[in-house]
Amino acid sequence: MVDIQGNINILSYGSGFTLAILFVLLAMFGWLSVKYRNIREFQFQIFVFIIIYIIGEILENYKIPSLSVPLPYLGPQIHIMAAAFLALILWLRLYHVRSSGRKTIDKLESITDGDVKDASK
Repeated sequence: MVDIQGNINILSYGSGFTLAILFVLLAMFGWLSVKYRNIREFQFQIFVFIIIYIIGEILENYKIPSLSVPLPYLGPQIHIMAAAFLALILWLRLYHVRSSGRKTIDKLESITDGDVKDASK
């Protein structure tokens, strides 16, 4: 028999733990973005993504009465906006790399026995 009450107790701490991890990530990428001070850097773009995601997480997990009654699905919609923003960041970065003529590593090449002989030096 499965103890449902014990599982619910563990799951109730999951949202708080996720929020704590997000704040740690926000601090790390915030520090990196302040250090490099460039909007075009990946660290700053991820910092903005994490801010948007945290706002959605707070609105979804901690039902704010003034916002949850007129807009019940605002948190999940902000999560979707954050995912779209991340996809846009990654797509624009890939497009910029491809249009500038630089190569990306997008295929895996097999290693044969002849390729490994010089690896031990």
